[in-house]
Amino acid sequence: MDKPSVIIRRHPYEEPYNLHLELFVSNGRFSCAGDIYVAADDLAEIGRGLSDFPQQVPDEYIFEHGSEDPTERFYRHFRLRAYTVGRRGQCAIEFRMNLNEKPPAQGIAEFSIELEAAPLNRLGSLFGRFRRLEHLEFKWTSSDDEMLLQHQI
Repeated sequence: MDKPSVIIRRHPYEEPYNLHLELFVSNGRFSCAGDIYVAADDLAEIGRGLSDFPQQVPDEYIFEHGSEDPTERFYRHFRLRAYTVGRRGQCAIEFRMNLNEKPPAQGIAEFSIELEAAPLNRLGSLFGRFRRLEHLEFKWTSSDDEMLLQHQI
């Protein structure tokens, strides 16, 4: 079984502050991959939301982009939710990705990663650093020794 991981790749194009991101997320048993288009400031928002999570118990932070409602015609739906588990401040982060495609191209994934606050805060810090647009990819795992930032070529 693999370790939980989050890999985000940025594909630069003509609009530098509207980002095309490719996401690969796994909790070790389930995984999802997909792409979304977001504003660069969305990365800063996610970074702030996760960097000092949790503020209290219970606590929850949600970032949502797009919609699953077909009448709204969004390219993708992506939701990231950090939440506390129990009374002692243990945390989890939930990912939901819907490709918003019809069969046979459909794809929906939803799962959580249970973790302590410190690795979740590190993930927030990575999102904040990624917002500077100096890197094309980051990889996060729950252990410090596997953090990776690849510099732009």
